[in-house]
Amino acid sequence: MKKILTVVSVIVVLVLLWIFRQPVLAALAWISNREALAASVQHLEIWGPVVLFILLVLQVFLAFIPGQALMVTCAYLYGFWGGWFIAWFSLVAGGEAAFLLARRYGRPFAERWIDTETLSRWDKTAIGQGIVFYTFSLVLPIFPNDAMCYVGGLANITPRRFLLANMLGRGIACLLSSFVGVFGSQIPLWGWALAAVIVLAVCVGWLINKRYFSKGSEIVKGESNVYVC
Repeated sequence: MKKILTVVSVIVVLVLLWIFRQPVLAALAWISNREALAASVQHLEIWGPVVLFILLVLQVFLAFIPGQALMVTCAYLYGFWGGWFIAWFSLVAGGEAAFLLARRYGRPFAERWIDTETLSRWDKTAIGQGIVFYTFSLVLPIFPNDAMCYVGGLANITPRRFLLANMLGRGIACLLSSFVGVFGSQIPLWGWALAAVIVLAVCVGWLINKRYFSKGSEIVKGESNVYVC
């Protein structure tokens, strides 16, 4: 019965998508067009940040929503720090939701949103990893950033540690997108220099963590799981 219900649900969704294909395609085109998105959000006035918040949270679950474009739009509309805060708060909220839901409902839930092969690959890499690893995994493009929230939920990192990594990683990522949103292709020299320093610091930190910290581990007080620093 469970399999039958699943098949029926998939068929119903596909039929609905076909029936409403025109508005769905229009919505996807709207989200992907930064200028159209920015113009629409501006007309919403006080509700603009709320719409961006909802879209940024949803993009953690729905891969077709372009998260980078939304992050850049935040800074484009609300300035460097205003846009940074909206994007950062939204992504942290979305990441925590994915982490906690994956922790609560397990692998079957995660596999509904993330490709099984991707999940299995990074599952192995994340075994025993801690704050430093997850911070970098939410910044560096070599990682499937949003997928790492689900990986964390299935791993043995504690919710408190993941929250800290989520806040740090998303904060760094949003800094870079805010530069693009505010300055576009006219980023000043100091902006490029700061961005380069941030990227270099992240890469060096990742190498140091991989070389040294992965050799040592610490026992979380009151728990039997082992975590790499």
